[in-house]
Amino acid sequence: MQSNKRKTLLLVEGKSAEVKLFSKILDCFPEINVNKQDILVYGTNLWTLYHALEKEFGSTWYEGEIDFIEFLKSSPVILEQIEGFQLHPESLSDFSRNQFRDIFLVFDYERQDPHFDASRIRNMLGFWSESTENGLLYINYPMIEAYKHLKKPLPDLGYLSKKCVCSELFSDETKQNKYKNIVGSESSFTDLRKYTRELFRDFVIHNLCKASVMTKGTTDISAETAQQFWQRLSLEEILEVQNQCSQDAVNGFVHVLATCLFFIPEYHSKLIFDT
Repeated sequence: MQSNKRKTLLLVEGKSAEVKLFSKILDCFPEINVNKQDILVYGTNLWTLYHALEKEFGSTWYEGEIDFIEFLKSSPVILEQIEGFQLHPESLSDFSRNQFRDIFLVFDYERQDPHFDASRIRNMLGFWSESTENGLLYINYPMIEAYKHLKKPLPDLGYLSKKCVCSELFSDETKQNKYKNIVGSESSFTDLRKYTRELFRDFVIHNLCKASVMTKGTTDISAETAQQFWQRLSLEEILEVQNQCSQDAVNGFVHVLATCLFFIPEYHSKLIFDT
């Protein structure tokens, strides 16, 4: 970690796809003043995080004031990363909420997890709803690989109706990663090394327009529609639609959507809407 104060912290679920994606975003958008060392990997899913917080602070942890950064330091996985980045051992005490202006969390929806609970995930999104306070949670539906589930040529109008049926997520453990295989076979954008600033911009616009389709009933992919939706974005509305559509383990589905890409316009909207 750098010693300067008021930085941005990214807490991501996994050490592979998420770290690679956000590292590439930072490469393509050097205006985003985030050190790659400030991308911390929690190493397990949203439901494990929920239960760890419940164990530490009680069943209504999301209703009170908790020191989330201090809680993270109790995780051996996080602690190892923090210590690895510190120049001096004593600087570990400087890893605190005051060090960060913004906190972002990036986790998968995990609808197939046996601990999934619609009200609890609603509570989590409510708690992590502002980056400058407790943090801002971006949920990927159904998982991080959604960001590249598009086909050439762009715009990909098929993305607006792209879904993942719940039976592909609720099956036995060997099928848990079936969605990743689907993306691998259907995506035209599997090579992250070839991603550019303009491609990320297109992906953000696609995902904003997709969310607008889900919650507002729009039907197109355009920068204008994306910007209008961005101005009234509600991650809670998106979650409610996803919870409703995915209730049935057999006939339900999850709309493919990568809200993690909204990190870019959240940092500064001109990165997407001014070319």
